[in-house]
Amino acid sequence: MFRLSVLLLLAAATLGGSAWHALASPPEAPVAPPDVNAGAQAAFDGAPMRIRVRGLDIAHPVFAIFALPGEAVGIDAPAGSGPYRIAAAGGRVESRVPYVPERRDQGWTWTAPPRAGLYPLAILREADGQRIELNAFVMRPRTDLADGRLQNYRVGHYPDRPLRDNPIYLPPRGFIELTAQNHDVRVSPHFTLGEFASKQSGGYPKFLVLDERLLLALETIIDALRSARHEASGLHVMSGYRTPFYNAAIGNVRYSLHQWGMAADVFVDEDRDGVMDDLDGDGRITRADAEVLYRVVDELHERPEYSAYVGGTGLYAPAFPRRGPFVHVDVRGWRARW
Repeated sequence: MFRLSVLLLLAAATLGGSAWHALASPPEAPVAPPDVNAGAQAAFDGAPMRIRVRGLDIAHPVFAIFALPGEAVGIDAPAGSGPYRIAAAGGRVESRVPYVPERRDQGWTWTAPPRAGLYPLAILREADGQRIELNAFVMRPRTDLADGRLQNYRVGHYPDRPLRDNPIYLPPRGFIELTAQNHDVRVSPHFTLGEFASKQSGGYPKFLVLDERLLLALETIIDALRSARHEASGLHVMSGYRTPFYNAAIGNVRYSLHQWGMAADVFVDEDRDGVMDDLDGDGRITRADAEVLYRVVDELHERPEYSAYVGGTGLYAPAFPRRGPFVHVDVRGWRARW
């Protein structure tokens, strides 16, 4: 129902409503409405076009960005492959770097609407019709927290002082609202928003924090697994975001990066049995299977294309019957290993 309502809104806007904003050359050529679940069929192909948002290169057919109400977000398309068109289901789009044939790069500023929610954008390359869908989530500001709660959802309290005064440990700027309607919206080709929700009990709405760099890191890991000839149609997210309340309840360390949406515990699960696959081919599920995944992640840190996602990598042996082996991945900005 949510997907249908979004498409109806965008279709209506294309016919002249105020919710659809496009900057085009020529202006009469429309961009098709964004599809909040685009990318499912193209998950293995990637996008042959590339854009840059907040200094991050995005080359996936579907991706998510997270912004505060009224925040200005720069979106850039590279030189040599324009012209492009951009369309948004809400907010305001303004041209920042107009198209010139001699240069052929373009840039825009998207200003987020004042109200939290999902506002899909689409960037289309005119030459071949290739496009990237951006599912833009406008967050609830952290100032909306009251006594450690957002609405009736218990978030808890972030530490008063950042660890070693490192700004990555400041309280998050905002929280993404997770509902039954947007639970399955794609945030990248292989992941949906709901996969990263805190595991604590309770109904909707829920709230979470998710760093775009973590999504890009996980997508890169999937590509690397395939390049190493491992079957990997995705990664199972055993644990993504954790509220400070839930993090304390399970006895985890106070400054766990799961609380900032920068970390995920993952494993390969092609047979969908809820346990790491037999990656080393010995017929058993052991620590050695997590070591295979660990080495893939560790080796990525030597590659220039992974430099924006450098972080911690942790190997965890199985603790049957409670859980199997897994690997922790985070994007803290410096290397850490355990």
